[in-house]
Amino acid sequence: MLRPIPSRILTHSATLKICTGVDDWQHPTWRTINLSCVCFQTEHKTIKTREDTEVRQNGILFHDARLSKPSLDFDALQAESEANGSPMRVQYGSVDHIVLMVDSVIDDEGKLHHTEMTLD
Repeated sequence: MLRPIPSRILTHSATLKICTGVDDWQHPTWRTINLSCVCFQTEHKTIKTREDTEVRQNGILFHDARLSKPSLDFDALQAESEANGSPMRVQYGSVDHIVLMVDSVIDDEGKLHHTEMTLD
Protein backbone atom coordinates (compact mmCIF):
# COMPACT_ATOMS: atom_id res chain seq x y z
CA MET A 1 0.00 0.00 0.00
CA LEU A 2 1.29 3.45 -0.91
CA ARG A 3 1.65 6.00 1.83
CA PRO A 4 -0.50 9.14 1.59
CA ILE A 5 0.95 12.38 0.32
CA PRO A 6 2.86 13.89 3.29
CA SER A 7 0.68 16.31 5.26
CA ARG A 8 3.52 18.85 5.38
CA ILE A 9 2.95 19.62 1.67
CA LEU A 10 -0.87 19.60 1.85
CA THR A 11 -0.98 23.14 3.21
CA HIS A 12 -3.21 24.87 0.69
CA SER A 13 -6.93 25.56 0.45
CA ALA A 14 -8.93 26.13 -2.72
CA THR A 15 -12.51 26.43 -3.88
CA LEU A 16 -13.93 23.97 -6.39
CA LYS A 17 -16.65 25.37 -8.65
CA ILE A 18 -19.09 23.01 -10.37
CA CYS A 19 -21.39 24.37 -13.08
CA THR A 20 -25.07 23.83 -12.21
CA GLY A 21 -26.45 25.36 -15.40
CA VAL A 22 -26.52 28.54 -17.41
CA ASP A 23 -28.80 31.53 -16.94
CA ASP A 24 -30.83 33.38 -19.57
CA TRP A 25 -27.71 35.30 -20.70
CA GLN A 26 -25.66 32.09 -21.07
CA HIS A 27 -23.57 32.80 -17.95
CA PRO A 28 -22.76 29.69 -15.90
CA THR A 29 -24.09 29.35 -12.36
CA TRP A 30 -21.81 27.65 -9.84
CA ARG A 31 -22.00 25.39 -6.79
CA THR A 32 -18.88 25.80 -4.65
CA ILE A 33 -17.06 23.33 -2.42
CA ASN A 34 -14.18 24.41 -0.16
CA LEU A 35 -11.17 22.09 -0.38
CA SER A 36 -8.61 21.90 2.42
CA CYS A 37 -5.32 20.08 2.88
CA VAL A 38 -4.53 20.13 -0.84
CA CYS A 39 -1.35 21.00 -2.70
CA PHE A 40 -1.34 23.57 -5.51
CA GLN A 41 1.74 23.68 -7.70
CA THR A 42 2.22 26.34 -10.34
CA GLU A 43 3.62 24.92 -13.53
CA HIS A 44 3.72 26.59 -16.92
CA LYS A 45 4.12 24.18 -19.82
CA THR A 46 2.40 22.85 -22.90
CA ILE A 47 1.18 19.26 -22.81
CA LYS A 48 -0.43 16.86 -25.28
CA THR A 49 -3.82 15.44 -24.36
CA ARG A 50 -5.20 12.00 -25.13
CA GLU A 51 -6.73 13.43 -28.30
CA ASP A 52 -3.23 14.55 -29.41
CA THR A 53 -3.95 18.27 -29.01
CA GLU A 54 -1.70 20.70 -27.22
CA VAL A 55 -2.95 22.41 -24.07
CA ARG A 56 -1.23 25.02 -21.97
CA GLN A 57 -1.05 23.96 -18.34
CA ASN A 58 -0.72 26.54 -15.56
CA GLY A 59 -0.87 24.35 -12.48
CA ILE A 60 -1.72 21.09 -10.80
CA LEU A 61 -3.91 20.55 -7.75
CA PHE A 62 -3.24 17.42 -5.70
CA HIS A 63 -6.07 16.05 -3.52
CA ASP A 64 -5.04 13.13 -1.27
CA ALA A 65 -7.69 10.42 -0.82
CA ARG A 66 -7.10 10.14 2.95
CA LEU A 67 -5.83 13.51 4.18
CA SER A 68 -7.55 16.10 1.96
CA LYS A 69 -11.08 17.22 2.79
CA PRO A 70 -13.78 16.61 1.67
CA SER A 71 -13.65 13.27 -0.15
CA LEU A 72 -15.18 13.72 -3.60
CA ASP A 73 -15.56 11.89 -6.89
CA PHE A 74 -13.86 14.48 -9.10
CA ASP A 75 -14.43 12.51 -12.31
CA ALA A 76 -18.20 12.52 -11.71
CA LEU A 77 -18.18 16.20 -10.73
CA GLN A 78 -16.26 17.12 -13.90
CA ALA A 79 -18.76 15.16 -16.03
CA GLU A 80 -21.69 16.84 -14.23
CA SER A 81 -20.18 20.29 -14.67
CA GLU A 82 -19.51 19.79 -18.39
CA ALA A 83 -23.01 18.37 -18.92
CA ASN A 84 -24.39 21.54 -17.31
CA GLY A 85 -22.55 23.82 -19.71
CA SER A 86 -19.04 24.60 -18.43
CA PRO A 87 -15.98 22.71 -17.15
CA MET A 88 -15.15 22.70 -13.45
CA ARG A 89 -13.01 25.48 -12.07
CA VAL A 90 -10.65 25.79 -9.14
CA GLN A 91 -10.19 29.12 -7.44
CA TYR A 92 -6.83 29.38 -5.73
CA GLY A 93 -6.17 32.77 -4.19
CA SER A 94 -7.90 35.26 -6.44
CA VAL A 95 -7.34 33.33 -9.67
CA ASP A 96 -9.91 31.05 -11.33
CA HIS A 97 -8.38 28.07 -13.15
CA ILE A 98 -10.25 25.85 -15.60
CA VAL A 99 -9.89 22.13 -14.86
CA LEU A 100 -8.50 20.61 -18.06
CA MET A 101 -8.09 17.02 -16.87
CA VAL A 102 -8.90 14.96 -13.79
CA ASP A 103 -6.54 12.05 -13.17
CA SER A 104 -7.44 9.59 -10.41
CA VAL A 105 -4.26 7.78 -9.31
CA ILE A 106 -4.86 4.25 -8.00
CA ASP A 107 -2.52 2.52 -5.53
CA ASP A 108 -1.21 -1.05 -5.74
CA GLU A 109 -4.32 -2.37 -3.91
CA GLY A 110 -6.72 -0.84 -6.43
CA LYS A 111 -7.85 1.97 -4.11
CA LEU A 112 -7.78 5.69 -4.88
CA HIS A 113 -4.46 7.17 -3.72
CA HIS A 114 -4.88 10.78 -4.87
CA THR A 115 -6.45 12.91 -7.57
CA GLU A 116 -4.50 15.29 -9.80
CA MET A 117 -6.32 18.11 -11.54
CA THR A 118 -4.51 19.75 -14.45
CA LEU A 119 -5.40 23.45 -14.49
CA ASP A 120 -5.25 26.25 -17.03
